[in-house]
Amino acid sequence: MPRQVITTDIVIIGAGIAGLWLHHRLNKLGFHALLLENKSIGNAQTLSSQGIIHGGAKYALNGILSNATQAIGTMPARWQACLQGQGDVDLTQAKVLAKHQLLWSKQQLASKMVSFFASKALSGRMQTVAKSDRPALFQHRKFKGALYQLDEPVLDIPSVLEAIAKPWQDRILQPPNNANITWQKTGEHINAVQMGDEFEIQAQQFVFTAGQGNQTLLDSLNIKTPKMQLRPLQMVLCKAKDEQHALPAIYAHSLGSGSKPIATITSHFDTNGNTVWYIGGNIAEQGVGKSLAEISQEAQDLLHAILPWFELPELEWSSHNVNRAEPKQSALSRPDTAFVESNNNVHIAWPTKLALAPDLSDKLIEALTNNDLKAGKHSEQHALPTAQFGKTLWDQAFK
Repeated sequence: MPRQVITTDIVIIGAGIAGLWLHHRLNKLGFHALLLENKSIGNAQTLSSQGIIHGGAKYALNGILSNATQAIGTMPARWQACLQGQGDVDLTQAKVLAKHQLLWSKQQLASKMVSFFASKALSGRMQTVAKSDRPALFQHRKFKGALYQLDEPVLDIPSVLEAIAKPWQDRILQPPNNANITWQKTGEHINAVQMGDEFEIQAQQFVFTAGQGNQTLLDSLNIKTPKMQLRPLQMVLCKAKDEQHALPAIYAHSLGSGSKPIATITSHFDTNGNTVWYIGGNIAEQGVGKSLAEISQEAQDLLHAILPWFELPELEWSSHNVNRAEPKQSALSRPDTAFVESNNNVHIAWPTKLALAPDLSDKLIEALTNNDLKAGKHSEQHALPTAQFGKTLWDQAFK
């Protein structure tokens, strides 16, 4: 059987939040972009996200506005515009789990930190929550600590993916299983990607947004830089064994004496409507390699410590390992901004945070147009199937 040749303007590889956002915008701008995903839409990092649209407040808990804080500070407003149907991507159908996050300490904060939270530096990003406006969990008489509201929404990621992907899903394609990926080149210029003996996709430019898979793609082209780093997490999940005593919904960072949250808790819902607490923060970073029994006991002890007034129901526990894939930094530190590096007509990208997907898309569109991208006409008739959406973590983790 002769190889089927498909043409397009841009090939994007990797249908996580970065690839989807870029794919949507390019097609909306009139370019023909194909997005390739060899597993499922949102697979790996995106569907492992807590759905927090960070505005940088948690990176400023040491009283310093870092580069990371400033780089991400405009992102909540950018996403809010999309949620209202006024942004680059229409997210009006996406589900908002919480309009704001909370930050709490079970003790009163030091006056220096209180002053910083009230300063112009964080004006509009953070405000004290009056006792009468506190969620029920924090209205208990034994809660004597501080509670702040962060201007950072939490989104239901599966609904976000569906909103972004649906308009152009016929251009989100799944290559044949286990197809060997090879490249056609003229000098250092990539002309086409071949998938086994069956398919060839010709394009002007190629974008890698495959997260951890970017390294394999770079190796296949013998591109030496950028190099990738992986920062692993073991996230913790819990839910009530008895659905009649479900956990309350909470979207909050627990603050201790250090400059990082002790724990970040978001709430999600399985197919039965039972609330699942998804716990990140220090416990996820320090829990890598620990057994489920060990990390779940540590998590239970932590919940008792940070919510001592709340009586936990009998809980079912699980954990989830995820690698944060990023451009390599010294000492495996966290990158401050979205990352794009171009190698001729190949563009390698990592958003580094879910919230930075719009910013990454801006940078990639600039790189593509600076590389003389032209809109062409291409057939939609081909034999490749469309990629399907990945399953939610909440319905898989406890099986």
